[in-house]
Amino acid sequence: MSRSALQRSARGFSLIEFMVAILLGTILITGAVGVYLGSKRSYTEVEQVASLAENARFSLSVLEESLRHVGFFGAAGPGNILPDGDLGAVTGDCTGGAEAYDVINFFFGVQAGGANMLGCITDAVPNTDILVIKHLAPDPGYDADPADPTAARDGTISFPAGLAATDTYVIVNAEQGLIFDGADTAPSVAEGEVYANGIAYPYRLAIYYVRDTGGVPTLARKVLQWDTTAGAMTIATQDLVEGVENMHFLFGEDNDLDGEPDVFANQATVTDWSQVLVVRAFLLVQSTADDIDYVDDRSYQLGDVTVAAANDNRRRILVQSEITLRNPRLRLRGGA
Repeated sequence: MSRSALQRSARGFSLIEFMVAILLGTILITGAVGVYLGSKRSYTEVEQVASLAENARFSLSVLEESLRHVGFFGAAGPGNILPDGDLGAVTGDCTGGAEAYDVINFFFGVQAGGANMLGCITDAVPNTDILVIKHLAPDPGYDADPADPTAARDGTISFPAGLAATDTYVIVNAEQGLIFDGADTAPSVAEGEVYANGIAYPYRLAIYYVRDTGGVPTLARKVLQWDTTAGAMTIATQDLVEGVENMHFLFGEDNDLDGEPDVFANQATVTDWSQVLVVRAFLLVQSTADDIDYVDDRSYQLGDVTVAAANDNRRRILVQSEITLRNPRLRLRGGA
């Protein structure tokens, strides 16, 4: 091979060729970065939307489960249930009809005018609704197996198990009921006694509200439960779902007592809570993290209330559900 040919083969890239290579490499890298960023944005959006949908679905399911038990007090009406004389005081009890053992006011709603509401809530998000629900849990206890007419009966609740000392119960028969602590002596349900043939049910209180956590707003509830340290029943807070920033209800009221709702009213205009047969629940749920590529400047219609987004980087979803209150409907249709 000649010397000139060797020099040509060993000279490498020219400056122009090198610049063209850099340009092509830059285009390829830019494209790859664009694909990655697009995929990441798509993944973030899908993840946030899926999380929003799941949080919203779970929030509604919790409310629906509780609302379906509104007004259940066994065979006795709430007006015929009295507190036991030995019933202990509840630590941090509520007020304004939300008192733990005030079963007359077994269901109602209010709007949070500020953080402090009903004597037991100190962290409510203003202008959101609060829902008070009291009922008996469908977990009955009997003197003996009701399916076995030959089972020995001694007037003591013992089937399928005895009463827990850390719970509150209501013993009811067809005429009346009594709220009492499980740690106290339960009234006899033997024939000839005041609560003859009575059934014992655990008593439940739940006050749902939107809690200001100082960060992400949260669907929470106040419940009646045993405080081991204090050795007494107390009103405790349970956080349920992060991201629920607003909650509103419309109540279907049966004014003509025909067993069907005639008008849907907000909490301020309901005339008789015992005649509410249907609840429309509206929940506005936000993502728990920001997405810098998204701005929410929309308005959301929660029934008769319009809520404007905070013009922030949080995604939101509005969900609603209509829940029939089975027990009040049955009472009204039965003329009770």
